[in-house]
Amino acid sequence: MEEIKDIKLETETDLDIFGNTAKIKIIVTPDKFYVIPEQGLQEKISFDLKRIEGFNIRQTVGSAFFQIKIDGQYIDILRFSNANRYKFTRLITQIQNLKAGLPFSNEILNQPHPLLCPKCGFPLQTEGEKCQNCLQQGAILLRVFSLLSEHIGWIFIIFFLMIIGVVLSLVPPRITKILVDEVLTTKKHVDWLPYLVIILIASEFIRAQINMLVGTISTSVGTLITNSLRKKLFEKLEELSLNYYDINSIGTIMTRFSSDVEAFHGFVTQAGQGFLLNIFMLIGIGIMLFSINWLLALYVMIPIPFVIFGTLIFWRGVYPKYFKVWDSQAKLSTFLNNVLSGIKTVKAFSQEEREFKRFTFYADNLKDTVRTVNINISVFNPLMTFLFGLGGLIVWYAGGKNVLEGKLTLGELMAFLSYIGMFYTPLTHLTLLSTWFSNFTTASHRIFEVLDTEPQVKEPKKVVKIARLKGEIEFKNVSFGYDPYQPILKNISFKIEPGETVGIVGKSGSGKTTIINLLCKFYDIQEGEILIDGKNIKEITSYELRKHIGLVLQEPFLFRGTIAENISYGKPDATFEEIINAAKIANAHEFIMKFPNGYDTLLGERGAGLSGGEKQRITIARAILCDPPILILDEATSSVDTESEKKIQDALSALWKGRTTIIIAHRLSTLREADKIIVIDNGRVVEIGNHMELMEKRGIYYNLIVMQTQLASIDGALIK
Repeated sequence: MEEIKDIKLETETDLDIFGNTAKIKIIVTPDKFYVIPEQGLQEKISFDLKRIEGFNIRQTVGSAFFQIKIDGQYIDILRFSNANRYKFTRLITQIQNLKAGLPFSNEILNQPHPLLCPKCGFPLQTEGEKCQNCLQQGAILLRVFSLLSEHIGWIFIIFFLMIIGVVLSLVPPRITKILVDEVLTTKKHVDWLPYLVIILIASEFIRAQINMLVGTISTSVGTLITNSLRKKLFEKLEELSLNYYDINSIGTIMTRFSSDVEAFHGFVTQAGQGFLLNIFMLIGIGIMLFSINWLLALYVMIPIPFVIFGTLIFWRGVYPKYFKVWDSQAKLSTFLNNVLSGIKTVKAFSQEEREFKRFTFYADNLKDTVRTVNINISVFNPLMTFLFGLGGLIVWYAGGKNVLEGKLTLGELMAFLSYIGMFYTPLTHLTLLSTWFSNFTTASHRIFEVLDTEPQVKEPKKVVKIARLKGEIEFKNVSFGYDPYQPILKNISFKIEPGETVGIVGKSGSGKTTIINLLCKFYDIQEGEILIDGKNIKEITSYELRKHIGLVLQEPFLFRGTIAENISYGKPDATFEEIINAAKIANAHEFIMKFPNGYDTLLGERGAGLSGGEKQRITIARAILCDPPILILDEATSSVDTESEKKIQDALSALWKGRTTIIIAHRLSTLREADKIIVIDNGRVVEIGNHMELMEKRGIYYNLIVMQTQLASIDGALIK
């Protein structure tokens, strides 16, 4: 085989072109694309990289073909199993970058799938998530105890009260022994009877009061912890960048706030009234058993090693199944959130039956996973009960024999049997706690996963206050991709002077909105820099930067509340007069006053009760009210009719004076008066100039204008 030099990209596939298991290398140099089989029936082939016009993946059942486009035709050149789809999708991007002279990486090709654990292959919910299958449970418990440290005083009080409660619970069997041996059978101390009964009543009463107090304190502490945890979660979610919400559904996040957080409340209750109490009971009862008869006490301990061994095996088998239960719950919540949010679309297209079938699929999946866990528990619990019962049966035989032989009194045997009943009860609870502990550690992991997530946008450590921005904006050699290995913006550069009105145009998917996302620091750029007033935005906190930017998005979003509250959302202390003025500029005042309650009209979910154009005018008023030095309109007038758009444009033209305005416009005619128009194509700046300059160039902008003019002519002809 000839030696291949200057290798830039190299990986391998697991199937030959005929679908047989094989080892085939793929090598890319600056000039050539090689497919070199080491096994299988496929022959070695190579192609000139310059001749390759494009790449594609053709999916089949269980595998896919990697295609290249030569002379306008796609041809199959290699095959791979679905397990390698992630790798070959990345390979296409890296080859394209290599051909275009952009940065590329060979390491990314051979990395494991980001949604699989590299150690055990366990599926992950998000990239970078810690694997639940590999997670050390001790580390989770240490973090849980750190949360409890804020309430350490109450924890010690619970601890002290539990010890007193355990001591009092050990009194009745001892009193029973005295009653049987000294009062009822021998009748030596008949006068002791009322006093012993009073002691029993008093010990039970005090123990009940202590249990009530422990329960009250545990509940209070648990409530405080869950409340604190919810606040930390919400604060963290506000801190996280938008990329977190790109890969995590709202339904999944809501599960963290509900059932997962409540698991911490259960932990405090179980720890205070379950785990620790049972441990103390076992220690106290064990001491009592050995003090009465050490040999019988050893008989009691016979089943314990078997129980512990069985519990460990059960826990290791059931714990991974709890993740499947949670995953099924999260998927069902996500499905419900999506369908109920789009219920109008479901009904509009008569898809109720289809959505019910989908719901049935997720509901059945949840049913199956819950049933699997519960069946395991149902088998485990009776088995453990049987093993515990063996110790008691042994004591009945050996103890009864000792009583008959006079080696043990009847009172001692009754006390011993009472302690056995008390001994096995907490031990049974401890074995059942393995189920609760599995559920709790799973929930804890998901909460700590959120708290440990680092925002993608890194904030500067030193906060610099900005009085007011002038509005100078400059992009210098900026490259960015939501997936870093598949860039959307490619080395773009442009400058906007203070007070300029600038339009950004281009085909759908060219990267226009991505520019706005980067300017607002919703995402961090991967290469280059963005300057505002000559200062790198990485040196400005997101909070401080966004206070100076007014943003109107393509899809209007309104909160449940009054119209006035929605307009003043960015400036809560605005006067009513300021709210009205902003609404007038946005051409919203007229339709608002048609409502009986005017600005106090209560809007439903996502602004229900308003048309699309009315919602957009409310959001425009919201941006205007903040009086920002930089105003960004991301296709802000795409949801309004032509007449309303004209009124808004007339109003905004006065507002644009003295501030930097960036417009991503659906109708290019609205950009005729812009100082500058930036044309983006395939993530690159291809044209810059005003309307007349770009029309004279007869480039991409010219073609877009011609296309829209033709469509407008057709519409006009249809109207006539």
